[in-house]
Amino acid sequence: MSPEPTQEVLSEAINEVETTDAPSNLSIESLALLITTERLDQLEKKTMEEFKELKERQDAVRALHKLLKEINANTNQKGELDASNKEELQKLLDEAKEKYGIEFKNKDGKYKFTKDDRDRLVENVKMSVDDLNVQNEMQLQTITRLTNERYESYQMARTILKPLHDDKVQKARAIAGR
Repeated sequence: MSPEPTQEVLSEAINEVETTDAPSNLSIESLALLITTERLDQLEKKTMEEFKELKERQDAVRALHKLLKEINANTNQKGELDASNKEELQKLLDEAKEKYGIEFKNKDGKYKFTKDDRDRLVENVKMSVDDLNVQNEMQLQTITRLTNERYESYQMARTILKPLHDDKVQKARAIAGR
């Protein structure tokens, strides 16, 4: 079905809705088109919401990866981390604690970590990243399902509307004597 007839039928359906009070007065073609359009709009909105959630969660993963990068860059030869003079790292650590629930021991608010404390901190961040990635994978499955539903709805509309359109064309040709 080309875009032109679809637009024409959609315009026709909208005109019928605007001039008609009861849905029982609409043609089958108009009803099918309106129902399908509504379903496609709902699926599109739901897909966009899922994408938005996915993007936010992926931003969290990106922030935690940045934290790991900073931790590794500021770790000394002994495996200890001293972030007392590193404002950027302190900010990232505080953000990770507030936003993502990453727990760490901050002795006297000095942001100094022994090798064991640093290793626990890195492990906590990695576990949080893994959890977020699992949620992202599940969300991608939901997005794929919604996309498939949208395609199936579109195909269903085509299978309903094409025979109705072909029937109209055939009747018009019969009237014209072709």
